[in-house]
Amino acid sequence: MQRREFFKATVGGTVASLSLPLTSSSARASGPELPELNICWLGGATMLICFDGLSLLSDPAFGEGREAFRMGDPNEMFDLARGPNIKNHPRKSPFPGIDLARVDQLLISHLHEDHFDQKAEVMLDRGLPVIAPVADTPALEEKGFSSVRSLGWGESVVLPSKNGEIVVTGIPAEHSENQEIAAILGQGNGYWFEFRSGEWRKSLYWTGDSFATETVKTALNTLGSPDILVPHLGAVGTTGSLGQISMGAENLREMIDLLKPGKILPIHHSSYELYLEPIWKVAEACNDLQGLDLVSEGTWVKYV
Repeated sequence: MQRREFFKATVGGTVASLSLPLTSSSARASGPELPELNICWLGGATMLICFDGLSLLSDPAFGEGREAFRMGDPNEMFDLARGPNIKNHPRKSPFPGIDLARVDQLLISHLHEDHFDQKAEVMLDRGLPVIAPVADTPALEEKGFSSVRSLGWGESVVLPSKNGEIVVTGIPAEHSENQEIAAILGQGNGYWFEFRSGEWRKSLYWTGDSFATETVKTALNTLGSPDILVPHLGAVGTTGSLGQISMGAENLREMIDLLKPGKILPIHHSSYELYLEPIWKVAEACNDLQGLDLVSEGTWVKYV
């Protein structure tokens, strides 16, 4: 059974318009523009990544309230042959909002509905350029998206910006350390970004739903230490039949010790009841680190 079928739920419901103005942390001062990377975490795995005139939206999930999205529940015990119970999943916080008119590019790590929910599917322009895993490209095209680029593991694409470029490379994302479970859930992507403007450089590794498996380590081996690590947390599945299918604090600490990133911006935690591990455990596990950016939803973080 493919991942997009294993947790599959139908699309439905109505949506309201969303808006998210830039805050002062991302505003430019007068005079020559200096390169900078601005990231707003919008909850779950959804980020707005802004660099040099380009705005990238990751894993869009806009639903709110007790029925934020509909999906199988990996935190329950169930028969693996039959699949999980399909149910509504609540969001614990309001969605901060976003102005979709400013989005230039959509990036998908995989199509679980906490990463691409029913509300986002209704709202998004079908002509929006999308970068997605090879396994999920057919499903996006079936949804009507007309400009989908499959990015396989190790493949790269260059996105020209106003004064430079963003190079995006597909990195393996393995949803479980148990290879049988990982095979059931299917292949997803993490992404390695190189933001470039003149001599200015900044690298970012967005893990997707993954652990630091041998496959992932091999892919990262030649890339060095990222300036920014954006990990998916929450320890999802620890109470269910699949076992743990997203990193917890201990897994993150192992990844940090392996990669030695300059900054860490944790996401994929706290927003939904789906995410089991409280974020204070990450703060506790990383209390000796200087580069941990623990932010609330809707917060802009600037990297210069």
